[in-house]
Amino acid sequence: MKKNLLASTALVAAGVLAANGALAASEKIKLAVGGYAERWVGFASFEDGTTDVNDIDVQEDSEIFFKGSTTLDNGLTFGVNVQLEGQTASDQIDETYIFIKGDFGEIVLGDENGAAYAMHYGHGSNGAGIDSGDTATWIKSLNGSLLGTPVPYTFDNDSTKIRWISPRMSGFQVGLSYAPENTQDDDGFPTEGTNHGSAAENVMAAGLNFNDKFGSVKVEASTGIQYVGDSNGTRGDDPWTASGGLRIHIGGFRINGAYTHMNDVSGTFDRDIISAGVAYSGGPIGVSLGVVYGEEDLSGGEEDTQVAVELGAKYKLGPGVEARGAIYYANREEGTLDDTSGFAVAGGIKLSF
Repeated sequence: MKKNLLASTALVAAGVLAANGALAASEKIKLAVGGYAERWVGFASFEDGTTDVNDIDVQEDSEIFFKGSTTLDNGLTFGVNVQLEGQTASDQIDETYIFIKGDFGEIVLGDENGAAYAMHYGHGSNGAGIDSGDTATWIKSLNGSLLGTPVPYTFDNDSTKIRWISPRMSGFQVGLSYAPENTQDDDGFPTEGTNHGSAAENVMAAGLNFNDKFGSVKVEASTGIQYVGDSNGTRGDDPWTASGGLRIHIGGFRINGAYTHMNDVSGTFDRDIISAGVAYSGGPIGVSLGVVYGEEDLSGGEEDTQVAVELGAKYKLGPGVEARGAIYYANREEGTLDDTSGFAVAGGIKLSF
């Protein structure tokens, strides 16, 4: 099945190119530089029964994007995107891929998010962020995975893959992706010989979303699934995820909610995460209030449960320059261990270029 899928994909891609005629480019690709840089200063106070922390910290996050594209005489667009981490990280190059766009939609080849993740409508924050484990950046005793909110990336985040997303028709859009293994920047072949069963293989994902306006109301809805064909024992016997998201925009207001179920995450537990929030943006000002709740099974029938709340705000100082702030509260109850609870206050500057 795996060989048939790859062969079929190659034939379809070749057919698309042939059907669109000659491959003469009007202009060679020229790379442009973009990206973002964030710097935060904050105070956090939390305790986990054995440790009390009251401290000030400086946090940072930045990436530089090198990207470019060209449109051929036949109407096809070819492009490249390479994202360099601004700080030393385990993956110094974050996402790197090439893409082809046409009437058929977009095909991506490389290290990028899967279809379920790329098409998901998640929480969204006008502060520092809450739906990608941002709370755990400040309140360290938290389990960041349980505050990852319903973003379905568990089994194929940025792994090398092929992904197709269709054009949008009547508000609907579909997508499919396939990753030979859950690894990034790995050119080894064959798969099993490279990682010796240390990574999940044959990771498939599908996504469906809807985005349209009805008068003054805009509706964004999404659903997605992931399935692992061969877990190699690293992700349990039957790992899969299912997710859904909904955003409703009315004027400057946005109401949103999302949910993800992760089945047999590591062979010992399931995980459920839900988020909800409301936000307002008007002119240079934006505010938001969001909550994320997560729970997962523990051995002995116990559960690890967490809840996090963020009150965020932003003010646009100029093109690509925003001042942002956030107030966090979080609580964690993990089986028989001491509870963790605390709060944090952070402010920072976010630059986009």
